[in-house]
Amino acid sequence: MWKEYYRQRRIASYTLRGRFLMDCLEEQVLPESAPRQLRSDKHPFTESARVYLEEACKNLEDKVNELHHDIDSLALPGWLSRKLAKEYTVQSVKLKRELARLCEVSDWNIVGRLDLVLNLSDRRLSSTEKQVLSLGLKFDIGGNGKGFNEFINCNYKWRDRDADKGFTQGVVACYKALAQSNICVIPRRYKEALHTLSQDDSIIISQADKGGGVIVMNKNDYLDKMLDLLNDHTTYERKPDGNADNEAEKFKIEARNILRKSVKGKKLLGLLEEAPRPPLMHGLPKVHKTGIPMRPITSGIGSAPHKLAKRLAKPLSGTLGSISDAHLRNSSDLIRRSPIQVPKREVVRANRWNRNVLALGCFTCPKPSCLLLKRQYSFRVNLNPKFTDGDIKEHYNQTIDRVTMNKCTKVIGHNEDPRRLNF
Repeated sequence: MWKEYYRQRRIASYTLRGRFLMDCLEEQVLPESAPRQLRSDKHPFTESARVYLEEACKNLEDKVNELHHDIDSLALPGWLSRKLAKEYTVQSVKLKRELARLCEVSDWNIVGRLDLVLNLSDRRLSSTEKQVLSLGLKFDIGGNGKGFNEFINCNYKWRDRDADKGFTQGVVACYKALAQSNICVIPRRYKEALHTLSQDDSIIISQADKGGGVIVMNKNDYLDKMLDLLNDHTTYERKPDGNADNEAEKFKIEARNILRKSVKGKKLLGLLEEAPRPPLMHGLPKVHKTGIPMRPITSGIGSAPHKLAKRLAKPLSGTLGSISDAHLRNSSDLIRRSPIQVPKREVVRANRWNRNVLALGCFTCPKPSCLLLKRQYSFRVNLNPKFTDGDIKEHYNQTIDRVTMNKCTKVIGHNEDPRRLNF
């Protein structure tokens, strides 16, 4: 009787210990009994720590299977069964508390920057939710949400042979299977926190316009601010239903007529979208401004000219700065080409000084285009305004004055007159 009791007790102990180590593996924490060599200052959870926990779990599983096959199990008396169940419960609670303590002191807690997370919503974020948001919205968690058909469409080339298309599909299927078998690089509690946040329809999680912060705001507030932008009739105009499809069809007809006139153009006919979707717009909150207005960002991915424009932009990007002198690469280029002679030691720190320099957009304005938004809105603003020589000169002088004032403030302070400084 006692021999059977101790056997079942060891089985329960090994089982609980194995579950605890498996939870540590999923939460990416190391128990106190783990060697200190497994910890690293450069990574919160190293690959050697993962291998150590996997081997420990496998050894405990082998011990449990060995005890199960030693002798046939016997029925224990009621009082011994109750004692065994009580010990099992006490040990289980103890290991759960230990796991929670290890998660609180985990190195994952200091990986992100909590000061970049700004909560403007009515929802109260937990510490785990703040930690996972502090990693940033571009943090790669190791998974991919794309389906198999999406991967096939991304790698589909209409001019390839059928055998090559079949080979591509096979390679994509293998890579998709391997990607699904990969272990997630973030702890389980972070995955659960992300799932909880994604299920909450009352909030919007967005990237800040400046600084790379993460903003959590109410969905109604977000929609109100975006509707305020669309209600600006000087910039946006309401379009009837079906306008996006008509404009996309017009573009495809005109593009086909142009591309068919040359041999190189015929090779680009496959870049025209067969089923284009209208461009979508979202907003980035400007937390550095009063009232937190929204900055509209339009995504043309999947629209009628997207693939063609992406292909044509490659040879043009390498010619920037070589065709026209009106292109400015950065703030340092602006100071270098300005008529003001700035000392070299000041040019090194120029990017920190003139963060508020106005962009000279009047020099490099694109041609007018019909940019549709969700089938209902389109830009009515003139994207190619005509500037006179006086307007350009005034704009340039205002920009140079701002650069000068920023430099003078840093060099001579606020109490002196910057006009007395000789450059």
